[in-house]
Amino acid sequence: MRKWLILALLLGLLISPSIASAQSGVKLDSMSVELWSEYDQPSMLVIGQFVVSQDTLLPAKVTLHFPKAGNLVAVAVKTDDGLFNKDFAPPTEEGDWQAVTINVQSYDPHRIEYYQQLTREGNKRKFTYQWFGDYPVQEFTIAMQVPADSTELITSPPLQSTAKTTDRLDILGRVTKNDVKAGNSFSFDLQYERTSDALTGLTEADKVQSSEPVGADTLGRVSITNLPWVIGGFGLALIGVALFAYWRSTQSSESKPRRQRHLPSKEPEDMQAYCHECGTRAHPGDRFCRTCGSKLRVE
Repeated sequence: MRKWLILALLLGLLISPSIASAQSGVKLDSMSVELWSEYDQPSMLVIGQFVVSQDTLLPAKVTLHFPKAGNLVAVAVKTDDGLFNKDFAPPTEEGDWQAVTINVQSYDPHRIEYYQQLTREGNKRKFTYQWFGDYPVQEFTIAMQVPADSTELITSPPLQSTAKTTDRLDILGRVTKNDVKAGNSFSFDLQYERTSDALTGLTEADKVQSSEPVGADTLGRVSITNLPWVIGGFGLALIGVALFAYWRSTQSSESKPRRQRHLPSKEPEDMQAYCHECGTRAHPGDRFCRTCGSKLRVE
């Protein structure tokens, strides 16, 4: 009985390493890290993009480490149709590091993005990127860009190539490491000097600035202290317009000819004829008195 128990334990010890190696059998064909300094924030934007090797069984759980001081903002996958966000659980802390796990279901490029503060000493900026050594990587590339007005640029290891863009006027650099083994961590140090704090990733509209400081006396600016006077003047103007419209309506009504009413004519009492001899009242149309026969004085 003891022999069978010992054999089972030995078999378990032999099988468990193989299971562990199968679970951690992730290999990366490439890992590309882009460092965008003072791009859209006064810090470093770190974009790490990887592609798992074709001999990695999918789906696979890929766990990447980044410094504890980093602020993770995105996890995404890049397909032929574009770049799409992937749902991810909040990173877990492991000492001085954070770990984020990505469920990889295709051999498309996957990426993480996070911001990390620059170390500032006067006009000098310093930054260190650290690779934890999570997986073996066939080709590891670090590409950095700093503002064009940067001076005294120093990197370690040295850049293998440099260039200058024309659209954002950034200085670019690249260094590549091949056949990086799992567990082999390394760092890339960057430092430069700069007198400006302007960000390089702003749009043209964001870059527009006024030719002079905007103050209370700036042309076209209305101070809030004058707002009641402005509202009062606007109200008086509306009252004036209403009074003018009323006056015009009355003038137009007076200029129209009034329609005259024709009443039936009625002969006044004092226009009746009387006989001058006997005083008898004459009937309309009479020429002679009906009583005495005298000729009536009718005009």
